[in-house]
Amino acid sequence: MAVEEFIESGKVIKIDGKIVEVELNTTDACEECTAKIFCKPKSDGKKTLTAVDEIGVSIGDKVKISLAGKIVFKMSFLLYGIPLILLVVGIFIGLRIFADNASIELFSFLFGLSIMIIYYFVFYLLNKKRINLGNMPRVVGRI
Repeated sequence: MAVEEFIESGKVIKIDGKIVEVELNTTDACEECTAKIFCKPKSDGKKTLTAVDEIGVSIGDKVKISLAGKIVFKMSFLLYGIPLILLVVGIFIGLRIFADNASIELFSFLFGLSIMIIYYFVFYLLNKKRINLGNMPRVVGRI
């Protein structure tokens, strides 16, 4: 079975130990890319990506970055799939909790939305405090 892999290229602009920030070469395909949840747009319109340095690069080096498709799927599920499931489950739970209320649909929706917002808040706090190197793109070569 073939493993899907996204390959991008760019220039190293910042180094912090094993973590590097790479300014990507943007193309027309960027808008349709499923891995764009890893890119951060800057104020000047350029995109940057944080990656794990496996080869020992320097600032200014042009590098090739690899990102496994399973990581993109996993992060997409964590950012979009689980919140959608929590929203729907929260609505159904809200329908039971607010069954005697005149605005049952509104309160059920707000209950589901609240659960989803709490999930995003916890997700943000957990990911801010720790960097999971296994879920990050990797610098795999110089160009």
